[in-house]
Amino acid sequence: MRIRTTEPTPSLPTKPRQVDDRTRTVRTPRHIAVPHVPTNVIRSNLESGIPMCHTHPRPHPTEGIQVTRQNLHSRKQASIAILATTATVWTLSMTAAAAAPAAGFVEYPDPLHAPCEGIYHASSGRIYIEEIVDPGPNGNVGSLGVLDPATGAIDRYPLPVPGTTAGGAAFGPDGNLWFTYFGTSSGVAFLDPDTKEYRTFPTSDPTATPTDIWPGPDNAMYFPESIAQKLGRIDLATHQISEIPIPGGGLNVPTTIIMPGAGKKMMFSAALANRIVEYDTATGEFTQHDVPTPGAVPQGLTLGPDGAIWFSETLGAKIGRIDPVSGEITEYPIATPEVPIPSMGPLVLGSDGNLWSANGGFTGGSTIGRFNTTTHRIDYFDLPRPVSGPCDIDSAAAAAGKLVIGQTTGGAVAIAEIDDLNAIK
Repeated sequence: MRIRTTEPTPSLPTKPRQVDDRTRTVRTPRHIAVPHVPTNVIRSNLESGIPMCHTHPRPHPTEGIQVTRQNLHSRKQASIAILATTATVWTLSMTAAAAAPAAGFVEYPDPLHAPCEGIYHASSGRIYIEEIVDPGPNGNVGSLGVLDPATGAIDRYPLPVPGTTAGGAAFGPDGNLWFTYFGTSSGVAFLDPDTKEYRTFPTSDPTATPTDIWPGPDNAMYFPESIAQKLGRIDLATHQISEIPIPGGGLNVPTTIIMPGAGKKMMFSAALANRIVEYDTATGEFTQHDVPTPGAVPQGLTLGPDGAIWFSETLGAKIGRIDPVSGEITEYPIATPEVPIPSMGPLVLGSDGNLWSANGGFTGGSTIGRFNTTTHRIDYFDLPRPVSGPCDIDSAAAAAGKLVIGQTTGGAVAIAEIDDLNAIK
């Protein structure tokens, strides 16, 4: 395995600006035994337990999709076009190369299903997988898989809504696995880990296209609606959905990822508008931070060990930092001679205080990045599969010391201990 490094010089900072139970279905799992190579290290660590955790989706709207807020037909076309992207991902996954040994990683194959997220469930020791493609008898497109790391077996539960696939997923404080769905309709739903029963809650707009979900500070789950250009909220006590219009219009579309911010804030990326947006759940105020590099396409974001917002720039090939006091943005280049186009996606804070990233999720990349927020040094670790398309990293598992990575085009879930990777260098 190669480790690549660079120590960049930051760019000049800039400042921000202010901007003032529906259905119940029980699914019988389809049980498929998948070959794997378990190790004593991974097995013992899984048995030790990790807090319930989350990851993010996330195919986002591709170039050429026209979002017309007044025209329902155009918006439905856009929503279905996003769903159609999954067919391409599935085709790529069928031709993905086989894994080669890579120090620090163990893999669990999930071929032909384009696994995007792996979410660790501490109480059961299982890993829940968001499978973008798994056509079922009811006309659904995706499914949720449940992986037993001890055996490599995957039980699959087809999504309950016909013509849809899952967006982001996260365990809520109620213990359920919440996820978004979109395609021929839109909404949020949860899977009960004990009963394997689904419940769905549609959004008011069937073309809303929610792409991610995460617990807020107020006993609710928050989710961005990419086509509807709203921030959704579902109350965990009443299961009532409220939707807040996002100011700005035009390309100010929430894309892919939402995460908790400082205090009572939530934050999400608006990649097409080239900005990071914060929402204060206590005051209802939005704050927008424009990224200095034009066309950077900010995607992953997380709070760093210093309390600042750190975010990835998928096309800008940089990591950005938003100062928690001044709001100033500083950018750090992350391209190296060996990885000239990182295509950095989701970004999470690890137990070691470093930022870990999935790179090349939808561009055929196959590296995991480690960024030191003090020295601004970037290291890249090769995944076992070439053209693996690492789609997401479980943020809660990373905080507890484990990287759980969905490899969309590689057709596998990879796991690594952060301490093991750090010991390699």
